[in-house]
Amino acid sequence: MLRTFLRATVGLLLLIVVAYFTTCLWLQVGEEEVVFPDPLGEPWPSSMPSGFLWGTATAAHQIEGGNVGNDWSRFERAGKVKDGAVSGQASDHWNRVGQDIELMAGLGANAYRFSIEWSRLEPQEGSWSEEAWQHYVDEVEQLVDAGIRPMVTLLHFTLPAWIEERGGVTAPDFAERFGRFAGEAARRLGSQVDLWCTLNEPNVQMHQGYVEGVWPPEIRDTARAAEAFAGLVRGHAAAAAAIRREESEAEIGMAVNLIVFDPARQWSLPDWIASRQADAGFNWAFYDSIQAGRISFRLAGFPTLDEPLEGLAGSADYMGINYYRRNIVRFDPKAPGWVRLGPGPGPLSDSGVEIYPEGLLRLLRRAHERYDLPIFITENGVSDAAGTLRPAFLRSHVHAVGRALAEGIPVRGYFHWSLLDNFEWSEGFGPRFGLYRVDYETFERSPTAASLEFARLAPAVGGKP
Repeated sequence: MLRTFLRATVGLLLLIVVAYFTTCLWLQVGEEEVVFPDPLGEPWPSSMPSGFLWGTATAAHQIEGGNVGNDWSRFERAGKVKDGAVSGQASDHWNRVGQDIELMAGLGANAYRFSIEWSRLEPQEGSWSEEAWQHYVDEVEQLVDAGIRPMVTLLHFTLPAWIEERGGVTAPDFAERFGRFAGEAARRLGSQVDLWCTLNEPNVQMHQGYVEGVWPPEIRDTARAAEAFAGLVRGHAAAAAAIRREESEAEIGMAVNLIVFDPARQWSLPDWIASRQADAGFNWAFYDSIQAGRISFRLAGFPTLDEPLEGLAGSADYMGINYYRRNIVRFDPKAPGWVRLGPGPGPLSDSGVEIYPEGLLRLLRRAHERYDLPIFITENGVSDAAGTLRPAFLRSHVHAVGRALAEGIPVRGYFHWSLLDNFEWSEGFGPRFGLYRVDYETFERSPTAASLEFARLAPAVGGKP
């Protein structure tokens, strides 16, 4: 009897071991490996899609200067940014719009993604600043006159102080107020703007502000993080509906930060599970909700959300992808979502982020398969103060876009982050992302080797949109 029991036990253990390693092997072969040649071939396919957008991206609070009525300005003044930095005049773009548009034109750009600062336009609830609105109207007109197509982002992290005081994106009336702002923007700018981005990186805003608690509002609570997720989804739906009421032909989407999450140990099933958890919760939850027409969020350690939302389904005409990195994932039951992140094994940027262009192609393939929507690369860049990494970074990531286009993936544009060096949120002025270097004392703009590379690549996209 004992011998039979031992045999059965050994057999069961062998079966478990075989099943374990078979599962790990199946997970490893579940996605086609991507290897780029060295040296890279031609970055663009021989036939480019008509109207492909080749541009740069910025955000109002990071470059304009003088934005003092939002949650981030309060955060800065409280000494929460690295080295005690405050955005102050930032890159002084507010006073140099014409000069910076000339820089874009000189790069051969035919598009520009930028945000408009809600706190500047509605400094008190229900009170519009006509002067600020006119500034953006003028900026859009200058862009169009220069042959540069604007993509306007409505919320790039910063919230007016008056909505912050009521709970920010978790405020009961956040979606209603944000929708009102979106409708006003479409009414005033819509005659010359047909590309709209409702939210920039809502997954980052949720994670940094409510999971890690290192950005405003500095909350570290998974239940509140789920509330933030729901508030941001509702805000997107309200904004999309408001824009369509004003401009029925507008193209609307949001920009999501996508990260390649690979397991730290190929033969660790817990690492695989953790990487899949991170991928589902961080990368895809927002667009999965749009596709399903339901506020849907499931991640270990977080409250589960699953509720219908009228107007959510079909609210996105495209998917915006911001791509910067790969992270290596370890299972850690003590970490939020059981996920512990580390940098990938390749070369690192100044910010300690792995430079991994193959990941962009991997994510483009998955986004296309998952949603079958047109795609814009709404941000892609590298922290590189010396300016030695960015030319090769640009070429290699454009190569990824070219490969995707050749495979029939409907990538409609690429926006490099960023036109200018700028205020990089909690990292202050240390990181340098600009195609043009900014002297923060004189605000002089200086071309870099990457700006020359960007201009060299521009003719292949066919010029004006």
